[in-house]
Amino acid sequence: MKKIFIISIALIISGTQTAQAMTNVSVVNKNKISSKNGLVTLKVSNLPKSNGIYISQCMAIKQGEVAPSACNSAMSSKLWISDIPADIKMGAKSSKSKLTLKVDKYFDNGDCVHTKCILFVSNDHNASSDQSENQAIPFKFSGINLF
Repeated sequence: MKKIFIISIALIISGTQTAQAMTNVSVVNKNKISSKNGLVTLKVSNLPKSNGIYISQCMAIKQGEVAPSACNSAMSSKLWISDIPADIKMGAKSSKSKLTLKVDKYFDNGDCVHTKCILFVSNDHNASSDQSENQAIPFKFSGINLF
């Protein structure tokens, strides 16, 4: 009985460690984004070792889907983050640098005032078929509480 208990605990712990392997992305001001400048401040840790991540402003993911159907096409609302030196040379931001992006209240096929918007996190082009980093982080502009 003790062996079963110890094995069960080991499996739970190893499962927990796997779940924590996902990149940690936090929005410092996620409920207080200025509706005037739309600047979002991010903190990122635990990036994958072999690739980076993309973060984009998008409409919320529809039920039954795995990715958003509409994202802001403005370059200022996208961010490429990687700690791989070759990626940084090509324009990626290091997770250790100051990370900000600009979100818009409205964009093509997007309305973040009257509906829910997210910051969508995904693996970069070096692991594009791997969806293990996919995350949807909701945010809202300060003073706008419609949902």
